[in-house]
Amino acid sequence: MLRIGVPAGAEFLLLFVYIMIVYAIIRGFGPAAQAGFGIGARVMQAFFLPVVALSFAVSPVVGQNFGGRRADRVRHSVYSAIGIASLMMLVLTLIAFLLPGTLIRIFSRDPRVIAFGSEYLRIVSLNFISAGIVFVTSSIFQGIGNTLPPLFSSMTRLILFALPAMYISRRPGFEIRELWYLSIGSIIFQMCINLLLLRHELRKRLRFDEPENFIPASATAS
Repeated sequence: MLRIGVPAGAEFLLLFVYIMIVYAIIRGFGPAAQAGFGIGARVMQAFFLPVVALSFAVSPVVGQNFGGRRADRVRHSVYSAIGIASLMMLVLTLIAFLLPGTLIRIFSRDPRVIAFGSEYLRIVSLNFISAGIVFVTSSIFQGIGNTLPPLFSSMTRLILFALPAMYISRRPGFEIRELWYLSIGSIIFQMCINLLLLRHELRKRLRFDEPENFIPASATAS
């Protein structure tokens, strides 16, 4: 239980560290930048609710079929979840990219807050699909009982974001949008790590045939 729970909990800690780093860096841009980021982040969190729900659903499905030694169903669940997540996040990407100002105005009428928040939402919307795949693949790892790979990818993402972010933020002429582009790159890299590790994990752990005692439902019904 600890093997599964501790790494999953550590991922939330890494997310908290990421947010604190962002707030520390954008503090010099003033309250409007902080408010714009905060509102944009909340809109993004709301947009992520469907893929979070999908992630919660896929984990027990994968776990049940993995425990039942049904490699075909595990693979089908993995491919279906990644495909559904990608389609959902594509729709939300288009909404956030095309209508960021409309979304930010729901929470603030300050022109500077709207400007900062709109820029943030428009840029980070480009990583919605990657982030959705990260959510789903992390849940798949939970379903097969190994949460260390997503923890490793989260730590890698944090390092790849934090170190360059602290470096470029000290340069003259630093613009806040550079931070958002850096965030996109780190998420895409995390997605690639998750997919590679998941492929390796599935190849290693799905080496079993259909159970000998498995009787299809149609056979029992007849």
